[in-house]
Order: sequence, then C-alpha cells, then structure tokens
Amino acid sequence: MFDSQKWGSHKLEFNLHRGTFLAKPDIVTNALEAPFPGGVNGFQASVRTLWNFAIHSTFGATMTNEARVGRQYAPVQFLRDQAFSEPFVNFGSSVTDPDNRFLSQGRNTQLWQGIDNSSLVKGSHTFKMGADVQVVSAIAFNDGGINDVINLGTNSANPSGLLIGSFPGASNATFTKAGAIYNDLVGLLGTATRTVNVTSPTSGFVPGATNSREYLYNDVSVFFQDAWRAKRNLTLSYGMRYEYAGVPSLPDGLGILPTNFNDVFGVAGPGHLFNPNSTAGNASATIDFVSGKTGRGLYNKDWNNFAPFIGFAYSPNFASGPLHLIFGGEGRSSIRAGYSISYLQDGLTIITNVLGNNPGLSSGAANNLPVGVLTSAGVPIATPAFKIPITSAENFANNFNNGIWTVDPNLRTPYVQQWSFGIEREINSNTAIEIRYAGNHAIKIYRAPNYNEINIFENGFLQEFKNAQANLIARGGASFAPGAAGTVALPIFSALFTGLSATSSSGFASSTFISKLQNNNIGTMANTLAFSSTYGAGRKLLPPAFFVTNPNANFAIVTGNGSFSKYQSLQVELRRRFSRGLQFQVNYTLGRTWNDGLGTVNNQSAQTSFRTLRNQRLDYQNSVQDQRHRLVGNLVYDLPFGSGRRYLSGLWAPARKAVEGWTTGAIVTYQTSTPFNILSGRTTFNQLSGGNTAQLVGITFEEFKKSLGVFRTPTGVYFIDPKLLTITTSTNPTTGAVTSASKLNPGLLGAPAPGTLGNFPLNALYGPNFTQTDLTVAKRTYFSERGNVEIRVIAFNVFNHPNFVYNGNTFDDTSGFGKITSTTGIERQVSFSVGINW
Repeated sequence: MFDSQKWGSHKLEFNLHRGTFLAKPDIVTNALEAPFPGGVNGFQASVRTLWNFAIHSTFGATMTNEARVGRQYAPVQFLRDQAFSEPFVNFGSSVTDPDNRFLSQGRNTQLWQGIDNSSLVKGSHTFKMGADVQVVSAIAFNDGGINDVINLGTNSANPSGLLIGSFPGASNATFTKAGAIYNDLVGLLGTATRTVNVTSPTSGFVPGATNSREYLYNDVSVFFQDAWRAKRNLTLSYGMRYEYAGVPSLPDGLGILPTNFNDVFGVAGPGHLFNPNSTAGNASATIDFVSGKTGRGLYNKDWNNFAPFIGFAYSPNFASGPLHLIFGGEGRSSIRAGYSISYLQDGLTIITNVLGNNPGLSSGAANNLPVGVLTSAGVPIATPAFKIPITSAENFANNFNNGIWTVDPNLRTPYVQQWSFGIEREINSNTAIEIRYAGNHAIKIYRAPNYNEINIFENGFLQEFKNAQANLIARGGASFAPGAAGTVALPIFSALFTGLSATSSSGFASSTFISKLQNNNIGTMANTLAFSSTYGAGRKLLPPAFFVTNPNANFAIVTGNGSFSKYQSLQVELRRRFSRGLQFQVNYTLGRTWNDGLGTVNNQSAQTSFRTLRNQRLDYQNSVQDQRHRLVGNLVYDLPFGSGRRYLSGLWAPARKAVEGWTTGAIVTYQTSTPFNILSGRTTFNQLSGGNTAQLVGITFEEFKKSLGVFRTPTGVYFIDPKLLTITTSTNPTTGAVTSASKLNPGLLGAPAPGTLGNFPLNALYGPNFTQTDLTVAKRTYFSERGNVEIRVIAFNVFNHPNFVYNGNTFDDTSGFGKITSTTGIERQVSFSVGINW
C-alpha cells in the first residue's frame, strides 16, 4: 500500500493485494488424489490480484473529490499433473479403475472498475454526486469428456465366442461374471465414446478441444443526492441514481439461441398454450449463433433504470403535553423514514445458464461397433458433423431429451423497492429504544418457467385417464385395454399405441403406466406419451399441439421477469451503550416474506416453473426463507471488583489482582423455523410434482397443525404427534440393532384426484424453533499500565440445547414420516485462549 500527500490539496493512494493458493494434490477440497501411488494427481492453483489507484482532492473548504480505478483478477484452475496421453478404460468385471478420471477445468473473472465521487457543502445543503463504471470479463473452460473412454465388453460385431455350455454346471450369473473377466483379460472392445467441442463459430467439432466460453458484461451508473438541513431538527435527503445494466455479450461468438423468440411456443404459437388444435405458430425453431460478430444481441438493452430515494430525519421538541411524554424534550427522540429503489445485478449468471442448455456446440461421439481387442492405437471414433444453424425439430429427433431455452427479448433489470419508518426514544442518558417498520418489494425477478406444460384438459385426456383407471379395475389390474366386459373405448391411447400389441410392455399392459394409473400420476404419464420415441408414430394421429405447445422440444423454457417477493417487518431494539461496566442490546423482529414460489436462493438459473401457467397466483406462498420471529440479545458486563472499580479496590495486592479484570458476556438467540410442506409426490395436474401438496381427507389443516411439536419417544424424536402415526420396529437378528419405521395413519391425507392439485396449504407449516446461548468469561491481569495477560473461555451453545430440523415428507412415506433425523447449529463447544496485550 502506498499513501502520499505531497501535492497540497491532492493525496495519492495505491493498494495492491496478491494472494497465492496452491493445493497439490488437492485432497481436502476436491479429492483429486491419484487412486494409486505414482498415478496422476489433480491440483488447484490460483493467484488472485487486486489493485486500485486513487486521487483524493480537496478544493477549498467545501468540496472534495475522490477518483479511483482498479482491477480484480481471480483465475482459479483445477488441473491434472499431466495431460492425458491414453484413453480411460472401463472394465466390465470388478477391476478397480487405476486412472484419475478428473480432467482440467477452470475459470477467470476479471473486474475493471472506475469510480468518481464528489461532495460539496453549500449552506445547509450537502451535495454528493458520482459515477461508477464496471466491466466484467468471465472466461471458463472444462475438459470434461474430451478424453476417449473405452468400454471393454462385447457388441454385435465383436462377440466373445464364449458359450454357457462350455461351463458345465455354471449358472447364468456365474457365466456372465466369467464373460466379463474374460473380456477384461483379452481387452475385448465393447464401445468407445468421447465429447467433442467447437472452438469458434466456423471450426466445427474439434476432437480434444476444451469446452470454453467467454462472457463480457458492463454496468454504468451515475447518481446525485442532497442532504438538506432544512431546520435545526429536520434533515431531508433525496436523490436519484441512474443505472445502465449492459446486455452480456460473447466476444468469441460461442452462443446459440432461437432466431425468432415466438418460435419457442412451437406449432401452437404464443397465446395458444393449451389449444391442442392450434397451428398458429411455427412447428420448429431455427437455432443459430448469437452475439459475437452476428449483430444479434441476447436481448434488448434496458435503458429505463432510474432509482430515486427520499427520506427524512426529524427530532421533535415538545415542551409539554402528551407528546412531550411520548417524545421527550429536545434531542430525546428521533423520527426517521425513507423510500428507495435499487437494481439487482446478476444477469451474467442467469445468461450463462441459459446458453449452457441449448445443444449444438458440444456433442457426444461414439463407436458402438468396434472390433478386436484394445491396442495402443486405441479405438477410432468418427467426429460428428457440425450443423449450426439447426432446427429444434432436428435437435429433438437426435435426442428426445433436447429442448429450447431462450431469453425474453424485453428482459428487464430486476429492482427492489425499500421503505422504512422508525422512532427512536432515549430512556436515559445511556439507554434508548427504537421501534421501526421496514419492508421491501422485489419486482421483475428473473424466472425461467417451462412453457411446455402438459395439457390434460382441453384435449380430453383427463377423461381418457379416468376411463383407463376404470378399465384397469375391470381387468383386475393386469391391463387397461378396452374390449373386455366392463371396459370402455380409449381412442387416445389406442391412437398412441398404434403398432403395439395389446400385451406390449409399452402399451396397455405397461407396468409403468399401470402404476401411474393406480397413483393418479396423469401428468408424468402424459409427458411420456408426449415425448417418448416409442409413441412417435401414434402422436402423428393426434393434433400437433395435443399435449404441449411445442411438441418438437422436450422443454420450452423462457428466462423472463416473471417473479416477485415481498417482505414486511416490525423491529424493536433496546440498547445501552457501554457505561459503568455494562453494555447490552436486544433486538426482536416480527417479519414475513412471501413470493410466488420462486424457490431457493441457490437457484442460480432461475429455472422454476409455476404450479401451473393457467393460474400463477396459485404459487403465492410464504417463501422458503420466511422466519416469523427472531430475538437476539447480547450483553457485556465488567465485574466491579479490583483497582479503579466500585468494590474491593483496597485489597492486598495479590488478592486484588485475583478479583480484578473479570468480564462476562453472552449472546442469546431465539428464532422460529422456516416453512415446510407435506407433498403428495403426485403429478395429478401436469408433469410437475414439486408444488403439488397432499390432499386433506380425514383431518383439517388446523388439526394437523396442532399436532406439531417435539415428541421424544423410545423409537426416536418426532415432530408430528405419534398418535397420528403407525410406528413399527424391527431387530437385526445378527447385530441386535433396532430400527424403526413410521407412516401416517391411513385416512388422514391422500393423493389429489386426477386433474386437481392438493388442498394442503403451501409452505404453511413451520419446523422446530432454534435456541442457542453462547457465554464468555475473560480475566485480565495487568502487569503494567497498558500490558496485561488475558485468559478467555468461550462456550458456544453452553446448555448443549439440540436444535432439531424437520423438512417435511410426502404423505405416503413409510420409512420415517414425521421423524426428526437431523439437527442444525452446533453441539456445545468450549474454547480456551491466553493472550498478552500491550
């Protein structure tokens, strides 16, 4: 660090931070050690650098300016000690893999930033203004899959020649094991695979090339604000910030998106999601390069990002009357309020996830019919043809798991409105209480739902499913085919099963479909019929958008601004500044946060579908971070004994040293848990089960809620009253270990009916509360005016209070419904330290 002030009103500053990290081999964080001594290790290496240069200037007595420029450079690499020189081999028998399969990968994020801030005091105004420019570059590479993998075994062109008759008395299982050992011993070739990547838009697939991407992102903001002391006891603050959040770009041009946004909605077209007969759209989207030198951005620029703020601080002065009792005299209380808007900057992370899910820039390559045995020459693997532009129909035909993920061309920068109002009141010269209300509303949050929601209503499939359930009962559970007594015709199934026999394992006698009929899983059944290649011929006999809006894509995801969140809280704080050896602070928050089911904070791709696109308000719920009550208190107390203290200051010196310098402290935390669900685990409405709760049947929600608590029993700890559970135990005859299983009593909860969602409220139950007390005791013994020896003992969770966690179950869980199996926080931990201070 360099700091100099040799030019009068100007001061120069330079800071440099450089950190080197090397883990070789990287055993602790990533387990990259070679499987055997002498093998190839993996290691992690990083040299992280941050520097900035600043000029601080003073212009007279009323104006200052700070200009700062800096760069942060943080490459992180996970590398092999040696580049791979031979293919990886998968053995068919139980031979241990001798190779370290880890392949190098890494990332490098660079940030350039320039800041200029000025301040001017003029009369009763304090003006501040400034600008901030950021340029972010992110480069990532991953060698995953680029090395050949050879699977030893057999294929139709390369049989082993072994016959079970050559092994008298051998069972099929024994013969299979013997064949695998033989294949490994001779190196018989089964298949060989590799992953190939492109290096530029014109390179085609390049064997051995890493999967590399480069992203560039910039942000520019300017602001102006004024703190105006309008009166001696009133200050007004107001201002505006303008923020331009740039559209991420790809300098290397390695990104692909549909050329026409509306094509993501497939043959049905936008506005016709659940119209099976619509052909208003395009049957297939064209996927082509974006950004780079194409002239086509990922989405349109967002220029309208104005962020105002306004607030005030007022210190009332009521000389008499009721308001004097409430607010006190001059300087005894303060009223503060404010409102502001701020913008969220995480578009780069969202975009990287979008571009990573459109197939075309990487591909699997395989040789499924190699002949002979493994030699040093390896196995030839043909490089597949590279084709961009390509249609979504071609991608889907290549792999029925392929879909489309694109960006709303009018994507906007999410923002948060924040507001607060508070009153602070002095109780005495050392103690004050503050009561405030605070809230926020996050708007236009990124969300990426799948618009290929399965349709079971407008196409008549719901009634067809119910008829199939009746047929299954009529046939005794072995099939749901029509044509027998008590059955009805199933024209939709009959069309889809075209070419399949009545007893086919993929048709009316399919055990998978029978299970779905028995469990009301109409959504996943329809999803299989909509996308499996087995039913491709039958689908041609139905309208093109029969099940989904885009039948030529397994998914049709659009990243847009479809979500929100809200938070409101009442906060009360009592605090005492350090005086007479005592300091404390107690804060209580009563709050609530809710949203439209966006999901967890770690969902970086924002890929969360709604329960149904038919009614997005069904997703309004308490958020997974909702915490209604939180009480935190901390205290520090210096015992009043010894030199300079109230008591025992005149003791004999050795005794005085023993009683002086004692300090105690404590932190007490109490908070309620976050919400959980009781899910059905069924797809009764569409192909999604995550937000489909159980059906209340023989118990009301309020009755179920009252059954929650911490119940300690001989078979374990439960969060649901054991009276509602059937608990069984079993004993291992060998070890004598006793295990238990629990399930909900029958008749209380059930699966929703086909075509409905469960009526158990979403995120309406809360787990066990959290309580923890931390305690510290310290003793300082002075050996000079400033020098002392300090002995400190800290006990975390001093009462060793267990804090249980319960995250919910599906209603039909038979292994541990209602049982608590984990805790949060820590067990009691005590630490001792000795220090010398001078």
